[in-house]
Amino acid sequence: MHVGILHNSLSGRNRRKPDLFQEIYNKYPEVQRAEVNTPADILESLKTFAHLQVDCVVVNGGDGTIQATMGALFHHRPFAVMPRLAVLPAGTANLIAGDVGLGKFESNTLDQLLVQAEAMTPRLSFETRPVLRIRFPENREPLHGMFFGAGAIYHGTQLGLETKQSIGRLGEWGAGLILLKFLLALATGSRKGLNPITVGVATGESAPLQDEYLVLLVTTLNRLFLGMKPFWGKQSLPLHYTSLRVPYRYLWRALPTLFRGTTHPLATTEHGYDSENLSELRLVFNSGFVLDGEVYASSMPEEPLTLDSPGELSFVRLKTE
Repeated sequence: MHVGILHNSLSGRNRRKPDLFQEIYNKYPEVQRAEVNTPADILESLKTFAHLQVDCVVVNGGDGTIQATMGALFHHRPFAVMPRLAVLPAGTANLIAGDVGLGKFESNTLDQLLVQAEAMTPRLSFETRPVLRIRFPENREPLHGMFFGAGAIYHGTQLGLETKQSIGRLGEWGAGLILLKFLLALATGSRKGLNPITVGVATGESAPLQDEYLVLLVTTLNRLFLGMKPFWGKQSLPLHYTSLRVPYRYLWRALPTLFRGTTHPLATTEHGYDSENLSELRLVFNSGFVLDGEVYASSMPEEPLTLDSPGELSFVRLKTE
């Protein structure tokens, strides 16, 4: 493989350890490397990589950097053949890297990749995931990523951003603490940050059905933080969709099973639970949403957001001993 590296020095872990990879970069001066801090930087660097016939792009950045890379690859199509991605967990939450990441945030991880890439040894493995696309009703460039969340997920993400120097810096453990705060609020009857949102949900050719939702998520990942898999649909389609409507019942009995990705006999549509795999979903709601830890909003909330998948990416991983 011919490797090119996108390095975002502003991502969470790279800011804290700015010189971690410098020795490796010096060791492999022939490997293409670009300093990227904005989506425009990423697009221009990918165009250069494509011209130089790079076929494996290392993303040394957080979820936002990976998201921008996916957007450039699928919306602008700089490559004739889609490259593989190798993701280093250099951000704060590292949700995507937790599922399809190259390995630990260590200089040795990148060193091993560059050694193995030259010979394509059996120590490399490849995993494919669909990419999630969000298309807006307004004339706006679509977003690409791997995890969409609304309702309590949106409010929890805002809490994480507000506490980035404490809870937010703990990565997936910080996300776990925010989830614990959410569950404690449910247990004590607190409504802070847990107000349901009204969402019109439509699939296929059907008209949107409006309801009140506490949580709504769509992902193409196989696992979320702390190994959770809160989706249990069986259809062979790219988008994992899960929602919790109000009023819901039997939450405490069903939750441990649902977090493991296994259905529970009480987690039925009638009791407020829905999970299925879809090819497309249209959502109408007047609230912000989250894509891979970044907060967004539509400027035309009365019109639907369309969630689908434009294709797949292959991710490079180092096999563990």
